[in-house]
Amino acid sequence: MEPYESKLLSMIKKNKKIVVLTAENRISLRNIPEKINQNFIDVGISEQNLIGIGAGLAKLGFLPIMHGMSAFLTMRAFEFIRTDLGYPSLPSVVVGTFNGLSATANGTANGPTHQAIEDIALMRLVPNMTVVAPSDVSETLEILDNISKLNGPLYIRDSNSGSMDIQREPFVWGKNECIIKGDNVAILSYGTILDVCLKVSKKLSQESFSHAVYNMRFLKPVDKEILHEIFDKFEKIFVIEDHINMGALGSIIKEFAWENHKDNKITFINLRENFFRPGNFIYALQNTELALGKIFGKIINS
Repeated sequence: MEPYESKLLSMIKKNKKIVVLTAENRISLRNIPEKINQNFIDVGISEQNLIGIGAGLAKLGFLPIMHGMSAFLTMRAFEFIRTDLGYPSLPSVVVGTFNGLSATANGTANGPTHQAIEDIALMRLVPNMTVVAPSDVSETLEILDNISKLNGPLYIRDSNSGSMDIQREPFVWGKNECIIKGDNVAILSYGTILDVCLKVSKKLSQESFSHAVYNMRFLKPVDKEILHEIFDKFEKIFVIEDHINMGALGSIIKEFAWENHKDNKITFINLRENFFRPGNFIYALQNTELALGKIFGKIINS
């Protein structure tokens, strides 16, 4: 059994009010259905029903954890998420998979219809929604450990990644973290692309180029404390994400800079408004501005 499944199983043993739901997306739920029986519901390929049933359960005092492919979950079922979960501020968890470049996970070659490159923008629009993008499974498990704190819906942009070998600060709900300390420039990222940024970081260190890397996992509410720290310390800031250039971390940084009259030099590296070529992760990455060599070049020459 995978760590994510083991975590869900242990949570349900402690709290029978937790119900795991999926819209026929069992990529991370292969082994758990028969172990939790009535606490598992597969609604089939029907994301609207998934959210509607989850909202009904939440209204009755259950804690639904709903799973689906981000492209269909956040777009096809958007009205349901907004109206049934957001406005009544129902404690609930929406787990979106195969988002951004992680649409290439497990060797799949998902084309534009299955690529969620707008999901964070959409979920940030939902009233009372918390939005978090963990970089690996260990961070996802930390988030699940804290869902008792919810007083509204939570969107988890699951990275479909194993554990990264990095030194982390103790996890604090709602807070982002600095994982590489340094000077010159700040690199801000989250989710799947954070691992790419850490590879860039190693190359920069080999060139004795001092820099900092920040894990910006909490995207709503905004962690303004760490943004003040970053803008006060660094003249140059690089914002790197596998999302369109509107509505996600780039927009958060622009809004913060404008509201606080900041004139730092900010470089945005993202998917712009482009879907990426279907293929494995490396192939898809190399055909975007997020390729390791391209990011390294922009930073080292800044």
